[in-house]
Amino acid sequence: PGPRVPLSEVLRDTALLRLNFGIFTLHMVQMAMFVLLPALLVTSGGIPLAKHWQVYLPAVLLSFALMVPAIVLAERRDQIKPMFVAAIILLLITEIGLSLANDDLYVLIGGLINFFVAFNILEASLPSLISRVAPPRAKGAALGIYNTCQSLGLFAGGALGGFLAKHQGAAGVFLASAGIVSLWLVL
Repeated sequence: PGPRVPLSEVLRDTALLRLNFGIFTLHMVQMAMFVLLPALLVTSGGIPLAKHWQVYLPAVLLSFALMVPAIVLAERRDQIKPMFVAAIILLLITEIGLSLANDDLYVLIGGLINFFVAFNILEASLPSLISRVAPPRAKGAALGIYNTCQSLGLFAGGALGGFLAKHQGAAGVFLASAGIVSLWLVL
């Protein structure tokens, strides 16, 4: 064993703080989007809720097929950070594009595929980065804080998405999401 790393040290580690903000943002954006997407698929494409799986399943499978080679290639070439940053940029572009969709079903489906590519890359990378960055004796605490930030992001995304959808419409939700993703990119 050896000396324990104080929790306050884990909470002050800037690399961990940036990664925790990242998982918070990723899940906030996801929930904010999914407050809207079911209704947009109904109004834009006339796709009844019972058939949304016909959109989501192919989008997830295609995104997975695109994500896996990207991660494998980045790992082989030791280019994890550029791939990570590229995924954040793709998420940002997706949110901006969705804000301009104007109820176009094909833009929504394309945005959904892009979202899942970025989401899957980031979701796969973030826990690995937390484990690499956290001090060896504080990995448990670091992962606990990470999981808490993830859960808080889910809550904040649902609340913010619902509030903005009611007061600003779909474009407001996507632009607010783009704003927080921009902040993550800067960090």
